[in-house]
Amino acid sequence: MVGVREHVLKSRMFGRLCVGLRHFRRVSSNRKAAYLRFFVRRYSKLREVLDLVRIVRSVDEVEGILRRYGPALVIIDDKLSRHVSYEPRVLESAPKPKYMNNLITIADNLANHFRILLKEKPRKFGDELRSFEK
Repeated sequence: MVGVREHVLKSRMFGRLCVGLRHFRRVSSNRKAAYLRFFVRRYSKLREVLDLVRIVRSVDEVEGILRRYGPALVIIDDKLSRHVSYEPRVLESAPKPKYMNNLITIADNLANHFRILLKEKPRKFGDELRSFEK
């Protein structure tokens, strides 16, 4: 889960920070490890402008965070949409302004990074999680 203020999301600075980011699924298989290292380095700069970063493992956690922060809009993964009742929301697959795609890419790449980390290096997961969340 990633949150940012709309004026930051639309800013040129945010756009520049997102240059080179690609969705993990679109990276070729022989470049995935290198891309994750690049993403971790780029995230250290992005973290400064993000308001909220949470890695959650259950839908209940998502609902609780949404209730606590009360965002003006939620872009939600299609698979989670039937489990989350928060409104207003936009499905990730629905047409939306281009500037929102960077935020979706960051959230999806974080999810992939932590999924792989949990699978391959479970002992590092907790330390890494604490350093990433905001």
